[in-house]
Amino acid sequence: MKINKIKNTKRNVFFGIINQVVVLLLPFLIQTVIIRSLGIEYVGIKSLFNSILTVLSLTELGIGSAIVYNMYKPIAEDDLETIGRLLNFYKRVYRIIGIIVILMGIVITPFLGYLVKGECPDNINLQLVFWLYVANTVVSYWMFAYKSSLLSAYQRVDIISIIGTIIQTLVGIAQILILVFISNFYFYLLCSIVGTIINNVIISVCVDRMYPEIHCSGGLSIELRNKIRVNVLGLLIGRICGITRNTFDNIFISMFLGLTQAAIYSNYYYILSGLNGFTSIVLTSLMAGVGNSIAIESKEDNYEQMLILHTIYISISGWMAITMLCLYQPFMELWVGKEYLFPQYVMFTFPVYFFITKLGDIRSVYSDGAGLFWENRFRIILEGVSNIILNYVLVIKMGAFGIMLATIITLFIFGFIGSTIVIFKNYFEYGMKKYLYNSFSYMSIFIGVGCFIYYFLNKISGLSVIQNVLLRTICCCTILPLGLFLICMRRKDFKEAYGWLVRILKR
Repeated sequence: MKINKIKNTKRNVFFGIINQVVVLLLPFLIQTVIIRSLGIEYVGIKSLFNSILTVLSLTELGIGSAIVYNMYKPIAEDDLETIGRLLNFYKRVYRIIGIIVILMGIVITPFLGYLVKGECPDNINLQLVFWLYVANTVVSYWMFAYKSSLLSAYQRVDIISIIGTIIQTLVGIAQILILVFISNFYFYLLCSIVGTIINNVIISVCVDRMYPEIHCSGGLSIELRNKIRVNVLGLLIGRICGITRNTFDNIFISMFLGLTQAAIYSNYYYILSGLNGFTSIVLTSLMAGVGNSIAIESKEDNYEQMLILHTIYISISGWMAITMLCLYQPFMELWVGKEYLFPQYVMFTFPVYFFITKLGDIRSVYSDGAGLFWENRFRIILEGVSNIILNYVLVIKMGAFGIMLATIITLFIFGFIGSTIVIFKNYFEYGMKKYLYNSFSYMSIFIGVGCFIYYFLNKISGLSVIQNVLLRTICCCTILPLGLFLICMRRKDFKEAYGWLVRILKR
């Protein structure tokens, strides 16, 4: 069966954006309420434990992504029996993972105090809070989480988005009411657990009704097990790299700089991750369609399609990065106050980090769609090890700036350049110079425009914080995108990509 990629992608993006608005705004309100009602240290605790649970979730080993990848071919061939066998394997693995997370939680519990520099709030039990986070993670594995893989493989992520939007809205409202009226952090966490259970149960019911012909039963052949094993090993290495890049940054800050600095970092990273959430909607929506294309179309067709998507994606990402540069400090001052701002030079690293991650996103979708998990293992190991070493060295000398600098350096060298070499060596086999020229030429445009508009806006003085935020927002939403569009339209590749996008939107 050939998936209707354009229709599904448009639908997934639409509902994904709605979901991301909720995912961004509600936690933003909740984080603000936590700071006001409980104190900024609680944001540091929340950020630290989220990071620890991300590390514990490493036990998932990337099996979910490997299962979805191995569903692309059976879906294209309407092989429902193999899909059911994959789903059953996934179900069994997730039950085991839940048990492993509990055991790892028991091991970590005695050492929680060593992960926090300075004192914690007097009225909180670190161990109890930690186990509420563990419970939420375990419940997500045990309560039908494996069934969402079917929606991802069939490119019906819109269903996940719709359900997530409704449940997250209700849970978020309940959490805000709890924080405002009784200021109880434990009840706040219990709401998350209840929301996770309800979300997974509803997704399970939807999957059963949408795909009644797919039965979760049977075992996998030795050949398919071996194939999944290789993919999982590659994905495991990739997950380790992702953890060293994001969660270990937070843990290092908590250990060496304290909960307050961790909370400030968390506030800045929250904005960045929120914007990442919007771009990930596109990536998630494309994933199954790209996997389907790789299964049935030529490398040449996929290469040309990848270049078009890459041009559109980094053009939008460049605008977002410049907007971050111009709005970050005024917005953070309006939100949390001057006392919780990073210095300007630290702030600069966040939009830079954001844009470098976006440079390789579309190419990574094609790499995953081609199943190059194992081929990426060496460059991922180098990125992860280098990032940890640089984090340790630079956080002591430069604080939070050192953490971000370490991540930017390793991400650019190993994450962008390294992974580009891997996919062109193992899949496309031609056109790498054209791809790199496209990337670096757009990067130079965004650097030049970003420096100019940042300098121009900083010359404007005598405004209140609110006036400053409004002025910069208007400028970044009108003058900036128009200017970037006029500059980029002089390029042949941008004209072709823009024309393709217009045709797609009219369908």
